[in-house]
Amino acid sequence: MKPKITESHLDTVIVNTPEANELAARAVLAAALPAHAKLDFDRATVRQQVRHRNTHGTADLALHLWRGKRLQALVLIENKIDAGFTPDQPQRYRISRDAHIADGSAPLVATLLISPSIYIGGSRLKDDFDGALAYEAILPLVHEDDRAAVETAIGRASSPYEPVPVEAVMSFFNDYAQIVAKAYPDLRIKTNPNSGNARPEASRTIYFDTRASGFRSYPFLLKDNKAASIRVSHQCWDSSAPSASVKLMLDGWAAHLAKATPILQPALADKSLYIRSAGRSLAVVADTVRLDNMRSASAQQQAIEQALKKLQLIRDTWNGMETTLVKAATVLGR
Repeated sequence: MKPKITESHLDTVIVNTPEANELAARAVLAAALPAHAKLDFDRATVRQQVRHRNTHGTADLALHLWRGKRLQALVLIENKIDAGFTPDQPQRYRISRDAHIADGSAPLVATLLISPSIYIGGSRLKDDFDGALAYEAILPLVHEDDRAAVETAIGRASSPYEPVPVEAVMSFFNDYAQIVAKAYPDLRIKTNPNSGNARPEASRTIYFDTRASGFRSYPFLLKDNKAASIRVSHQCWDSSAPSASVKLMLDGWAAHLAKATPILQPALADKSLYIRSAGRSLAVVADTVRLDNMRSASAQQQAIEQALKKLQLIRDTWNGMETTLVKAATVLGR
């Protein structure tokens, strides 16, 4: 099991370090703007989750270097421990950087990736940033109370997951999306989280946007005293289950499977739907024909459309189950 540490925790450490230690601020400056490493400044401030300019999303951190009241340099920072990049993430940093330059936000603006050295060494996208700075380089500059967190993050890191794209699999997903858009426009597929729309050979699951696809969210179904989230997917091939399937998953409810199933199953039985666990979730499931993600989706269109019809059935059934779900929540004390 990987050591427990979050990027948000490391964000806080990175905020505190350059603000308190000029050497740390200069390390960031030298990594992002090496030609200006000797820039004259007397104060550093860092903001978290700064909205990008001219594009969507946010920079994890923005380092501001000041001389008096004049901003001398701005560095937009992406902090990664071991997570992969979301689609076009480095490009969005560049767009935002260029917008800041055009707006005259600061005389100098740059982008920077801060990560463990093993991540930087293994990332194919690090060169899309103006510079990269390893956790190991700033570790000696971090306050002693925060060093354990940085060391834990370094220990957690492994080569980042940037999947090797397989053209046949990417073609399958693209064709699948076209089938949905043309024949089932009421169902909306989620955006591929992999940079460059990459799909590896092991990519066999299509996830749907629950809200845009019309799946109801019931605020009385709780997990940890908050509304439990739902996910919806088409698992084209599931080696851990008896069959490929489409399913709705209620997060955190697998622990209540034994008590919830007798309450929920009668509402599903005449529709060929059933209840089972899916990881930590309770799932409403319909079995489907196994699909080959290395073959054209158009050649498997009939099986895909049958699965999508079953997904619509799950949605319509789920949306009409409020009374039954209230009963289950009441019995389980959720």
